[in-house]
Amino acid sequence: MTFLEAVGLGALQGVTEFLPISSKGHLVLAQNLLGFSEPPLPFDIFLHVGSLAAILVFFWREVWSVFTTRRRLILPLVVGTIPAFVVYVLLKARLESLFENPVAVGFGLLLTGTVLWVGERMATETRSLGDVRAGDGFWIGIAQAIALIPGVSRSGMTITSGLASGLERSAAVAFSFLLGGVAIAGAMAVKAKALLKLSSEVGLAPLAGGFVASVVVSLASLALLTLVVRRKCLFGFGIYCYVVGSAVLLAKLTGLW
Repeated sequence: MTFLEAVGLGALQGVTEFLPISSKGHLVLAQNLLGFSEPPLPFDIFLHVGSLAAILVFFWREVWSVFTTRRRLILPLVVGTIPAFVVYVLLKARLESLFENPVAVGFGLLLTGTVLWVGERMATETRSLGDVRAGDGFWIGIAQAIALIPGVSRSGMTITSGLASGLERSAAVAFSFLLGGVAIAGAMAVKAKALLKLSSEVGLAPLAGGFVASVVVSLASLALLTLVVRRKCLFGFGIYCYVVGSAVLLAKLTGLW
């Protein structure tokens, strides 16, 4: 892997991981349309280290509060992690088969677009981050589990689930990415041995380039998403998901693809 390839993958990770457009869904489309090859799993997880670093920097106050003034958030975060873990363990093979199916991505993007529209309209914004309960964590965790389907956005599902649960906009975004940070940390722990071997397999320069690109672009994406959520403009990403999802399904239905 070259330095520029690693930087490009890091930037792609930073954009698609945080914006509600489904990173895995776009990867499937790129693989099928452009012959784009998926990066080796350990390197993909390594790029998520950059995403985790961005979460820790951008939400440092919220992260700190989990261990100080908002320790009650620990339980909702733990509960919220369970559904995706259980679904992945039980349905791993079936989920992986969907990553070869652009039609699944098309339907997943349509679902994401619908959820973004509905979530905006269900928002009541009555509760703060400190008011998140275990029940909220469970339902937001269910949304995160559904996002294991390619084309379904994890950030879109979890943020809109938080809004529908009555969370303030900033609280919904913060809890979504605190929950995402836990998932990334878990994946890193599982693949720790493979990650330690990456420097010899890929090289230090590509690793450094990919990491920096992932962090920088992730921070920019988080800032943009936070602004969009606060201004109640998630429907813009919903339109994008509708357009791309519909185009994929239409191309498959008419035989153009």
